[in-house]
This record gives sequence, C-alpha cells and structure tokens, in this order.
Amino acid sequence: MQAIQGVIRRRGYFLRRRDLLALGYTDGAIQRALHERRIFRVRQGWYSIPSAPKAGVLAVRVGGRLTGISALEDLGFRVPRQPSLFVAVKPTSSRLRSANDRRARLLANDAVRVLWTGSGRGGTPWRVSVSEALLAVLTTEERDIAVACCSAALRHRKITPSALAAVFARAPERARRWSGLPSALDDSHGETFVRLWLLDAGVPCEQQVNVAGVGRIDFRLSPNSYAEVDGAQHDPRWTGDSPSTYEPDHDRDTTVAINGGRVQRFTYRQLYSDWPRVLAAIERAIADDLALSALRAKRPYRPAKRKRRRSAPSSGVPAPNALPAARSPAFSAETGVS
Repeated sequence: MQAIQGVIRRRGYFLRRRDLLALGYTDGAIQRALHERRIFRVRQGWYSIPSAPKAGVLAVRVGGRLTGISALEDLGFRVPRQPSLFVAVKPTSSRLRSANDRRARLLANDAVRVLWTGSGRGGTPWRVSVSEALLAVLTTEERDIAVACCSAALRHRKITPSALAAVFARAPERARRWSGLPSALDDSHGETFVRLWLLDAGVPCEQQVNVAGVGRIDFRLSPNSYAEVDGAQHDPRWTGDSPSTYEPDHDRDTTVAINGGRVQRFTYRQLYSDWPRVLAAIERAIADDLALSALRAKRPYRPAKRKRRRSAPSSGVPAPNALPAARSPAFSAETGVS
C-alpha cells in the first residue's frame, strides 16, 4: 500500500478519516503516521501533511475553504492584503474552530470572516474557484478593491471576460454597476486605483503605452507626460527574488527626457495617504505639457550642435587651440577659504 502522506498530497493535501478508511488504511496506520509526524490532524476527522499550504490549513481548520481576497492571494494574485482570513462555509456548518487552535471554538473577535454562502463547485479542497472568490469579493468589498481583484483575475488569465460578466450578474446590485471597470491592463492594484481615481477626477489616460526606445509605461497622461506606479521592487534597497528595477527605471526616464517627455513616479504610500497632491502634480504636468507642446509647434526644439574637442598630439605637446586642464581651487583646512 502506498505511503499515507503521498496519498494525501496527491488528493489535494486534505483528507477526512472516512476517506482514508475507504482507501484501505486502518486507524492503526493513521495513528502511526501521526506519531511519526508524517501527517497531522487539522481538525476533528481531517488530516493533512506538513507541506500543505498554510492558508489552506487555516481555512480547513475553521471548517471551510478560502474565499474572497484570501483565495486570490493564495493563487498569487497582486491584490490588496486584508487582515482577516476569508472562509466560505456551508449554511449547515457547525462547530467552527479557531484558525490557530483546532481545540478552540471560533470567536467573534478572531481575525476570520466567515461567509455562510457555501463554497460552490470547483476549486480545491482548501480554496474555492476563482469565480466564487470574485463573487465573495464583490459581495464584501468596496469598488476600488473589488475592481482591482477582478482586474487581477483577467490579468492572470484565470477568468474570461464572459465568465466575469456571469459573476457580476450574480453579484449584489450595488456591485453590478462596476462591471465595465475591470481591465486586464492593470498590472497591480495600485494601477487599478490610479486609473479609477483619474476617471473620478475626469482626467483621461492611456494605459500600458509602448514608447520607442523605452518600453512599456503604466500611463500616458498627455502627448509627452507619463506616470508610473512604483512598488517595492523599484526601491534600490529591494531584497526580493527578482532584481531591483531602480537603475533601469532611471535609465528609461532619461531616455524619455531626451525625447522631450517627462515621467512622474508615485509610490503606494503616496497613493494611499496623499492622493490629492498626486492628482495636483498630474494635472500640473498635463497643463505644462500642453502649453509646451503648443510652443514647440511654433518653435520646434533643435538640439545644439556641440563642437568636438581636438585631442592633443601624441608627442605630449599641447595643441595650439587646446584648453588647459581644469584645476580645482586649493582649499585651506585652517581658514576654510579656497
């Protein structure tokens, strides 16, 4: 007979005692695997293995499956993190347990949000399907977060536009008004927020623009004005798995400036805590660009031709017109005067 931990892993990391008994394992075999720590008891009657997904263990211990933002985050989506664990349980469920202690009952002040809606079909033993997770998001979250989650699902190609439309058709009436807002072009929830907030302010923008010699830029605000939303990987102190993009970002910005454009970069801190000033900076950049574009139409910019300096002869004798080498003024440490 196959090792019990291998069977549990292949069948989705979580199996009930009755499932193991049906597969031919005895209570003695289960107890030996528990004693040897090859498996562990998640909650009464449920078993898993040490390599099981941590968030999945918490949800199954409560008595349901991950849903909402918790399910999308478990899938690797770039969604706004929430302090609560979202768990979908059947309407008939009982004896819900603490996510951190299978012996303790779930309390009202625990960081768990239970949705008594059932978990629907599909998904995994510990996580609902993408459609059910998005339906939970549309039911529980406000517009910005809900649209960001839907955009992330489209971006990761985990749902089709038609399937997302079906999810919106099942959503509460307040959420159906947002059905036209998700976009597969949103590369992060920060980009979703900027796009929505610019829309609220009546500021048009073009998303994911390819600029010659530069590559893709998050937003084009006007002919020569651009905006980028910078996450942690844009910081020079970034220590994640991928390399920091700090230096490449500045090289790109320099190329845009040479071509007559301007890139504004905004961090998540600015978006969350200082949006009015971010919007003011964007509107000023657009106004300046439109004014400068009108001026350039009358007087096109022509780069100055720079004279090439003649190099000194190889003999070491300075050329007649060669400039003397620049000298730094001497600095007196005693007087502080150069």
